[in-house]
Amino acid sequence: MERPGPVEPEGVFDGLRWSPILRGAVLDNVLSFVAMLPIALYLAGPDAFSEDEESASQAIEGAAAEPEFLLWSFVVGGAVTVYAGYWAARRAGVFHLRHGGWTAVASALLASLFLLAPGATAGTAPPIWYDALSLALIVPAGVLGGWLARARGARGRS
Repeated sequence: MERPGPVEPEGVFDGLRWSPILRGAVLDNVLSFVAMLPIALYLAGPDAFSEDEESASQAIEGAAAEPEFLLWSFVVGGAVTVYAGYWAARRAGVFHLRHGGWTAVASALLASLFLLAPGATAGTAPPIWYDALSLALIVPAGVLGGWLARARGARGRS
């Protein structure tokens, strides 16, 4: 008598559909930037809209270093990653949790590429605990998105 096959693929990358994962990673990064820009402008206040480009830039950089911005960035960034994992898992239609998790990994890798751009690391860096906590929770956020997609009964594109 033959044993039934495994429910999940055996290899780390087996069964993954890379197109939804990569598009989900791009979606995560773009939505995170779009969502955080108005928050930074709001926290920077009227100085962010100064005609003097340098003072406007300093106001936005100062706001981005504030604890309130870090909190909003953490919450909004996590929510966006959950959504990107959900979106990618629904598009993949199979192995929802794995697709959500790999979308989060790809998103973190894509975001780290932006740090290599000239001037990307200018300004005040967030505390190391903030970066560590964000990195530690990005994959669980993506997996949560995949779990939500599976719980909704995702079957391909709908």
